[in-house]
Amino acid sequence: MQKGAVRSFRWTETILGAGGLALLVWMCAEVGFRNILDHLAGLGWGPALFLILLYGLFQTFFCAAWHVLLKDRSSASFYDLFVAYTAGDAINMSVPSANLAGEPVKVMLLNGKVPRETAVSSVTIYKFSDILSLTLFMLIGWLVQIMVNPMPLIWNISAGVVIGGMAGMCVFLYYIQNRGLYGPLAQKLTRWGLGRFVEKIGSTEMVDRQVSDFYKNNPRQFAMSLFYNFLAWFGGVLEIMIFTRMTGHPCTFSAAFTIETFSMFVNNVAFFIPGRLGVGEGGRMIFFHSLGFPTAVGLSYGIIRRIRELAWISVGVAILLFRKKSDETIASADPYKSS
Repeated sequence: MQKGAVRSFRWTETILGAGGLALLVWMCAEVGFRNILDHLAGLGWGPALFLILLYGLFQTFFCAAWHVLLKDRSSASFYDLFVAYTAGDAINMSVPSANLAGEPVKVMLLNGKVPRETAVSSVTIYKFSDILSLTLFMLIGWLVQIMVNPMPLIWNISAGVVIGGMAGMCVFLYYIQNRGLYGPLAQKLTRWGLGRFVEKIGSTEMVDRQVSDFYKNNPRQFAMSLFYNFLAWFGGVLEIMIFTRMTGHPCTFSAAFTIETFSMFVNNVAFFIPGRLGVGEGGRMIFFHSLGFPTAVGLSYGIIRRIRELAWISVGVAILLFRKKSDETIASADPYKSS
């Protein structure tokens, strides 16, 4: 039964991914491949590489939001966390899981450097900080858009529904984390025959206690984490402003904020599509066009952003492959390993 469900999920993922790719190709054909290539060629390799590297700065802010939660609870360095964060984020960007699939990877890569329960509790608190900061970012961006760059009414109603849903989810997450998340989850997993996953968490009672104690005793650290995450979300805004200026279509801060905000709305609604392929590019093309930019500019930016994501996914995959090879080397050198 479980194998059948996994097989069905993979087929669904493949079909959705293929559909997204077909949508992207169709949009490129409609806008004009030559038109898009001219915009990308106008940008050049140097600026494109700069945008890819610039994203590393905002990855650093995201990682700092995690580091501030752990700095008094472990000896792991910022470099250790950045490596783990980059690898986990690569999984989050690749697998349709509402950005949750990479979190166990972060815990795994800290094995031996951070106690398992501490790693799990820190990732849990960080994820809440991440979601809450995104909700605040989208709320402020939505309000700025209403005042400066009004979008169609139906878009604003949809945006309001998404923000309301995310705000409700934040309240629910805070409540359930303080009440105890992993204890009840472990019971359900064991009842479903998935007890082996419970062992990877460690002591669920200790994790739940660490999470609730952190919220009670460390409000300043959580506020700092929230600030770093909130700051990091503006990476996309800055990226849009730099891209449009480099391609000869300068964009104001409020316009870039509006485009990035509504792109985040699309990303959250289309979380089930692998990498939001096609949907992410299409949404940005529409939002650019709605603010008076040529469609080719919006689609070209969507493609550059996809290239940037693929570059960082490659870094994360390389980290995982290196870690796997390193673990295999250590295991093969173990004289006590059973034959």
